[in-house]
Amino acid sequence: MRRALPHLIALFVGASTLAFTIGLCVHERDNEQARLRAVFDANARQAAGRIEQRISNYEQMLRGVQGLLSADQGIDRMAFEAYVDTVMAGPDAAGLQSVAFSRLVMPGELADHVGHERMTGHSDYNVRPEGARDLYAPIVLVAPDSVANRRVIGFDPMSNATRRAAMLQSRDSGNATLTALVQLQVDAAGDLRPGCLIYLPVYRKGASVDSVAERRDNAIGWVRGAFRVGDLMSTLYGEQSPGLVVRVHDGADTSAASLMYRSGPAAEPGQDLDEQIRHARFQAREYVTLAGHTWTVQLNSLPEFERVHERNASSVILVAGVLLSLLLGLITHQLVTGRARATAAAQAMTRELRESEERYRRIVDTASEGIWLLDAANHLVFVNPRIAQWLGLTEEAMRGRPVDDFMDAGEAERCRAALAQGDGEGNTIELRLRRLDGSPMWVSLSTRSIVDDAGRASGALGMLTDINERRHAEERRAALETQLRDAQKMEAIGTLAGGIAHDFNNILAAIIGNVAAARQDTAIGLSNDASLVQIERAAVRARSLVQQILTFSRMQAQALQTQALQPVIDESLDMLRATLPAQVELRVSRQAEPVNVRADATQIQQIVMNLCTNAWHALPAGRGRIEVGLAAEDALPDSQADAARTWPPALLDGPRAHLWIADNGCGMDEATRARVFEPFFTTKQVGHGTGLGLAVVHGIVSGHGGAIHVESAPGVGTRFDLWFPLQDAPGEAVESQHGALDAPPGSGQHVLCVDDDPAMVLMVDGLLRRAGYKVTTYEQPAAALARVQADPGAFDIVVTDFNMPEMNGMELAAAIARAAPGLPIVVTSGFISDEMRQRAAELRIGALLQKEYTLERLAGIVHAVLEQRRE
Repeated sequence: MRRALPHLIALFVGASTLAFTIGLCVHERDNEQARLRAVFDANARQAAGRIEQRISNYEQMLRGVQGLLSADQGIDRMAFEAYVDTVMAGPDAAGLQSVAFSRLVMPGELADHVGHERMTGHSDYNVRPEGARDLYAPIVLVAPDSVANRRVIGFDPMSNATRRAAMLQSRDSGNATLTALVQLQVDAAGDLRPGCLIYLPVYRKGASVDSVAERRDNAIGWVRGAFRVGDLMSTLYGEQSPGLVVRVHDGADTSAASLMYRSGPAAEPGQDLDEQIRHARFQAREYVTLAGHTWTVQLNSLPEFERVHERNASSVILVAGVLLSLLLGLITHQLVTGRARATAAAQAMTRELRESEERYRRIVDTASEGIWLLDAANHLVFVNPRIAQWLGLTEEAMRGRPVDDFMDAGEAERCRAALAQGDGEGNTIELRLRRLDGSPMWVSLSTRSIVDDAGRASGALGMLTDINERRHAEERRAALETQLRDAQKMEAIGTLAGGIAHDFNNILAAIIGNVAAARQDTAIGLSNDASLVQIERAAVRARSLVQQILTFSRMQAQALQTQALQPVIDESLDMLRATLPAQVELRVSRQAEPVNVRADATQIQQIVMNLCTNAWHALPAGRGRIEVGLAAEDALPDSQADAARTWPPALLDGPRAHLWIADNGCGMDEATRARVFEPFFTTKQVGHGTGLGLAVVHGIVSGHGGAIHVESAPGVGTRFDLWFPLQDAPGEAVESQHGALDAPPGSGQHVLCVDDDPAMVLMVDGLLRRAGYKVTTYEQPAAALARVQADPGAFDIVVTDFNMPEMNGMELAAAIARAAPGLPIVVTSGFISDEMRQRAAELRIGALLQKEYTLERLAGIVHAVLEQRRE
């Protein structure tokens, strides 16, 4: 039993797959038969519709001739023929053999009629066949004029019962009447072929024809159209698809006696066509009423119809399913086969792999570079195995495909540009290809155009070098440089910590002292306005210092914007002044006009802070002078001519912004100056510096497309000169985010205030009440949320702190949004990060406000958010 188990499992999997395949095949065949039926029925309706439309076109043409004859009973033969020739020239008359006019002649008028016709051009005119009849209607006009059509002149259709019945029916009804199948008279004797006639009565001009009696009294003849059914069917385009037999019967009878037309497709080899028609899979019958007469249109399908329209999807599914069943059964058998078979297969595959590797290793080793050949349409004609190996594809899978298929749209555009410029000495670019798994593959592409004997470009040859590791190393280096800048920024903050703490102590001393003075003034009844003004100034100074530290220390990607350098440098120097001791003189020299560059403000601040801090540390005994200058310059000083040779072209050719920082400290010797920009090189004592500062400065300047130069001598001091490409003034000034907002008084709107700090709750409560709002405050966010859930419509707006116990402001905002959708929310925080802004946008927060600007902006923001909600 154990030995048979693998075979049983494989048999079960194969049988299950085969059963599913058969079910899917049956379902697809049913769908295919339904589709074939729909195509067949559409062909049947189309065939009947085209016949009906063509007979209707004939009738309309006859009505035009009827109108012509009714309008002028004396019309001559030439005018009649000209009119009929005109209307029969169009496609709607295709298949129509002739148009004729039969004049009604009473028995007593027959001799005069014959004489009149002989006098008007028919010298041998006679009414035929001869014989006495109660009515005569000989044909007197026929068109087009031909030898065959002239044979019908004088023929009296009243002599034929079928024609007579149709003519009398047409006269009495006033409508067109189609005859049954008759022998047409236009053919030579003994060669008469069947056809049909359409009759339309012609009445006297202006006569009343409202009743049958009036129509009989006022009839003067008939206009008739003659056609053969075979000619009619041959002119109908698209009435049938290949593999269809069309049969047309006169009347509702479908016997062989009533058959007027049958299409003639060839029968299948070795089979009788009639037998195939009797056993046709699809059959249809359509009844067409034409000018008071009925035709039956029959359609039968032949095997050719099914071959043309059948998709054979069920057969494909069946074959594929059988193969898949066998394959799955085989795979299952292999998977459940014992360890010995797997080991043997592995050994065999290993041997084959080794042999294959030996065969192709010599070829692969001869080309360490990738090579491709393109045709004039930039399609790959040849690729060597190295490229296929890089991209994870086979050479066959790559050949014939556009080169754009193996790179993103932007890279494809760069590649096309390089190929277009690949004449002469060629062109080299770095290109990012796309592997089969979607990962990037960096190469250096050298391309050269190939021309034919006529000198026309017929393609291009490309040599590709793998630079993937180098690009990854550059990306890692860029990431490390970013980390380096951030780490050195923290080092600078640490260096400034003592001065910042000193400045904060002064601010706190001013606040505490003025609070004590205000209390004393209040106790003795004096005004404390002066003390309050000093407290406000000290608090604003502290707020500004905190904002500078946050701006300088935040970690973010480089964001270059065109902006003036003076405000950025001034902000850095304001923070530096809080750190420098009183014995250090800080001189600032800058021009009045704005000096605009494309720069990241935070990184420019980092440059100024690093260089000024180094200058301070270089001053002997902490005493000396630091000079910071900024100016725009067009001409390059002669002293910098040698250093400018290595500048970027944009900096060398155009006007520049010149920033310099100098000190009169200890200076550097030539050996130290040569290594000053090396990472981790420092002359400071252990624990007083990492040696990263100037390396970071050099990297930032290079990233801004600028240049840096240092001059120094022992005992003289050091000067750093930095140049950046000068830019035009920015199009729009940056709007301040911290100014006061206009705050029209509220009208009693209910504000819910949530903050875990009692002092902030008290301050915001008073601020908003004085602004005209009704305020409810909570110190616990859970209690505030419960209040909103109990009465969602009680409040018009929510103002909440971000940093709170139990839940933060964003979590509270999300919960309130679920309890009271549409209720506007303002979140305040001492520090607003990029993550907080992103989360606020996701939650549709009305506004974010830094806490230190609550006094100036809160009332205005509440008013603006409420107005936005109302709109």
